[in-house]
Amino acid sequence: MTEKLFYDDPYLCEFTAQILKKERTPNGWRIELDRTAFYPEGGGQPADKGTLDDIEVTDVQKEGNHVYHFVESLPEANSVLCKIEWDFRFDYMQQHTGQHILSAVLNKITDSATVAVHQAEDYTSIEIDHSNLSLKQIEMIEDAANDLICANQPVYSYLNGETPISSFPIRRETKYTENVRLVQVGGASLVMASEADLHNAGEILSREVNFTTEGLKDLAACGGVHVTRTGEVGLIKFKGQEKVRGRLRLFWLIGKRAFRDFREKTAVTDKIGEALSVSLEGISTEFDRFKASLGEEKKRNSELLKELAFLKAEEIRKQNQSGISTFVMGDVDPAYFKQIIISLSSFSDMCLCLINIKGEVGQWAVLSTGANAFDFSSFRKDLLPLIEGKGGGNAPLWQGKLGLGDTLDAFREKFSQLIS
Repeated sequence: MTEKLFYDDPYLCEFTAQILKKERTPNGWRIELDRTAFYPEGGGQPADKGTLDDIEVTDVQKEGNHVYHFVESLPEANSVLCKIEWDFRFDYMQQHTGQHILSAVLNKITDSATVAVHQAEDYTSIEIDHSNLSLKQIEMIEDAANDLICANQPVYSYLNGETPISSFPIRRETKYTENVRLVQVGGASLVMASEADLHNAGEILSREVNFTTEGLKDLAACGGVHVTRTGEVGLIKFKGQEKVRGRLRLFWLIGKRAFRDFREKTAVTDKIGEALSVSLEGISTEFDRFKASLGEEKKRNSELLKELAFLKAEEIRKQNQSGISTFVMGDVDPAYFKQIIISLSSFSDMCLCLINIKGEVGQWAVLSTGANAFDFSSFRKDLLPLIEGKGGGNAPLWQGKLGLGDTLDAFREKFSQLIS
C-alpha cells in the first residue's frame, strides 16, 4: 500500500521515498514506493511528470491502494529523491478547481447538471444537460466564475468518513460510498464539523447558498488535486461550444492557459492595429471598412475577368474555325479557365477541347455546338484514360479534372481523329 501524499499536500513537489517493489516491463521498470506525491492518472487528470533520482517518470498508474511509477531504468539505491514537475501539476490543479467553479455556476445560473468533463492539454470541456445557451448567459457564467475567483474563497478536500455519502448535498451523484473524497468550494469546512453536524451537512451548506461577496458554496465528489483558494485559479475564459447528443459541450480556458491565450491574442491585435494605424477600439470599424472595400474590389475583378475571358474565347474561336481542335493552356487560373469555357459556350459551330495545367491542378473541357456537333460521351472512355481524366457532362459541354502524365500529344491526336 502506498501513502498518498498528494492529498495531504498538493503543493509538495520534492520528497524522499523507499522502493517497496520493482518489476521489469517491456519498456523499463514498474516501481512501487512506500509514499508518493505523484498523482496517478485518473478522474480526468493525467499522471504527474517528474523524476526518481533524476530518472524520468514516464507514467504513474493506480491499482487499488497501490501506486506504480514507470521508469526506463532502475535507480541505484532503494531510497530515492523524487521531484514533481510543478508547472504541469499546478496547471491541472487549476483545471480541476476551475471546473468545480464552472459546474457550480452553471448549475446556479442555468439549472444545468454537469454530465461529463474532459481535461485536455489545451482546454477543459464540460458537458451539460442543456441544449442551448445564449451569449448573454455565457457572459453571465464567465463573469460569475471570475467573481468567485476574485473572492478568493477557500477550497477544502476531505473524506466522508463514517458519515454516509447520502448525507452530503453533493452536486453530482457518485457510485462510491466509502472513502469518498469531497471537494468543497466556499463556506466553512465540514471536515472541522462534529459527527452530529456532518449528518446535517445539507442544512449547513444550504445556508446562504447564493451569489454573495462570500461566494458560492459547492460540494462535489472528486479524486483530483486542487488549489486551496479560488484566487489561485487566476482566470476563466469561454472558448466555444458544440452540440453533442442533444446536450451542450462547453470549452473553457482556465488558469495560465487563459492568460497565455490573452497574451497571444493581444499580440495579434497589436500587430493588426499597427498595420492599420488604428487603436484596439478602431480595429473592428477598420476591418468592416476593409471588408466592404474588398467586396467591391472582388466585384470589379470579376467583371474584368469576364471581359478578358471573352477576348480569349474570341481568339480561340477564330483558331478553331481555322481547323485547330485542341488547345493546351499553361498556368491559367482555374477560375479564368472556367470563365473562358462559359464564354465559348455562347458561340455556335464549336468543336474543340481545352486543357489547362496550373501547377498540380489540371482541367479539361470539351465543347460541341452547331450543325456538326458530336456526343463526347461516346468518346470519353477512349480519351480520358490518356490524360488520367475524370468528369463528365451533357451536350454541348463536358468538363472535369485530369492527372496528365506524358500523353498530351497522344490525346490531342486521338481527339482530332475522333471528331474529324
